[in-house]
Amino acid sequence: MKYFSIIAMIVLYFLNSVNAQDNIQKNKIYRTWITFNNKPLQTEGVLYEIKDSSILVSSSVAIKDYSTDRVETLKFNINEIETIKIRRKNSVGRGILTGAITGFAVGGLIGLISGDDPPCPQGTWFCFRLTAGEKALITGIPFSIGGAGIGALVGSVKVNIPINGSIDNYNKNKNELLKYSIKQ
Repeated sequence: MKYFSIIAMIVLYFLNSVNAQDNIQKNKIYRTWITFNNKPLQTEGVLYEIKDSSILVSSSVAIKDYSTDRVETLKFNINEIETIKIRRKNSVGRGILTGAITGFAVGGLIGLISGDDPPCPQGTWFCFRLTAGEKALITGIPFSIGGAGIGALVGSVKVNIPINGSIDNYNKNKNELLKYSIKQ
């Protein structure tokens, strides 16, 4: 029993120390597009860190690069930034997948609810008859295509944060930007 309590204390100590040094988001990367006041081009990357009067943007989209803290960043002053647009990495793909699955489920449910076709009358030489499962498949496929299109549209939406070169606008939106930055 004595050994068990010592081992438990050691494990709890290490778990606490591991948790205390975590300031990197582990599983979410947000793509960032920055447009500038005086430049016609925009910069694309990942919002790495929010500072008092600037932001740091990285070009790496692999979360493992951020755990080592060896990421090259570019620094942009707030007075140069017009807008910051943010979207979660792979959100378009997730939207397509979710929309296709939802569309197939809705179309399949409609097909199942419509039920089997009635039996063919005697004496007819041609009769087209579908079961509820066949109707579910036939209606599910077009609904999944439509759902994938809607999911792609929803997944491609970007959060638009206007800065307009103003430190006041930046400070108003700072908490919002912190939600999307890698380093808290």
